[in-house]
Amino acid sequence: MIALKITELVCAYGSTSRQKDNTSQNRDLVLSGLNLSIKDGEIVCLLGSSGCGKSTLLKAIAGLIQPVSGTIALHGKEVSSDAGVTPPEQRGIGMIFQDYALFPHLTVFDNIAFGLGKLTSVQVKKRVQEMLELVNLYGLEKRYPHELSGGQQQRVAIARALANKPSVLLLDEPFSNIDSQVRQHLVREIREILKQQKVAGLFVTHSKEEGFAFADIIAVMGQGRIMQQGTAFDIYHHPHNRFIADFMGTGNTLPATIVDRHTVRTPLGLVQSTQPLPDNKNESLELFVRPPMVKVAAVNNPHRSYQQAHVHKQQFMGKSIRCEISLECDQGSYQLVSEQTNPVMDGASVELSIEPHHLVLFDADGQLVFG
Repeated sequence: MIALKITELVCAYGSTSRQKDNTSQNRDLVLSGLNLSIKDGEIVCLLGSSGCGKSTLLKAIAGLIQPVSGTIALHGKEVSSDAGVTPPEQRGIGMIFQDYALFPHLTVFDNIAFGLGKLTSVQVKKRVQEMLELVNLYGLEKRYPHELSGGQQQRVAIARALANKPSVLLLDEPFSNIDSQVRQHLVREIREILKQQKVAGLFVTHSKEEGFAFADIIAVMGQGRIMQQGTAFDIYHHPHNRFIADFMGTGNTLPATIVDRHTVRTPLGLVQSTQPLPDNKNESLELFVRPPMVKVAAVNNPHRSYQQAHVHKQQFMGKSIRCEISLECDQGSYQLVSEQTNPVMDGASVELSIEPHHLVLFDADGQLVFG
């Protein structure tokens, strides 16, 4: 079942009414025709540059701001539409904030119990104990937030959000204030908790690495809408446009023309595609290549090489070595990035080639032609 479904959502700066086709609103749109759906138990990560509307979307879902138009539905029930807007407290949504938003004057027990006023004292105690065990804080219920580590405070925030059994959980950069040494462990731990509780989650972060580790699905935001939604692997290797390709990680672009159904011509020579290419012969295209696909080899005979490529910078990345390479050839000058398992001497002359793979080709406007 679909836990959250957003259809053609429009939000504007300072929007408090549902006026439509208003000129000032149209100039100040934050979200413009945004569509998104999340299944029960699925975790979706919103990725996008600062100011793209991620936080605005969370506020609209929570009911903290009123959209200009469009609909938001939770498990099939519309909570924002032309017919009306359901108040935040009636939506059954949990929220976890970047700064945890714990009450400093309340104990861990009372922080988790906050919002359980409809239950009896016996039911509250039972529910809080369940949450303490779930987030591995049993025995710390009498402590105050300032007596806890950052990771423990975030677990309290998780427990408080889950105590009301929300249908959807919104997470606004929940790990940004956590020490890097414990962040990876906490990301895995919180993900397992949400999976165990079968709660649908919408997760906002600036860190692609966090998003890849925490979420099932990545949704890339840009221009006030969801530009592409899918697994991290698919979006990384098969981006819909040049903006998404660059946003998802470092890449190289080279001019290319299609020679036949499995070959393109580039400044590095012929490159093979493992998938049949479209019939776009003689069209000026851009080949987008991730660094691991660019292979570096020593120049065996510099007098016969049509390339003049030199390694001018290297950076050890742990599992690989990032090489920045300057290329001079008949078609022009290019700056390329490659990832190697072994170091190359700085300033060394090298020959470059591209491994056969499922190619990604963009047109002159940066739109996907093949990939």
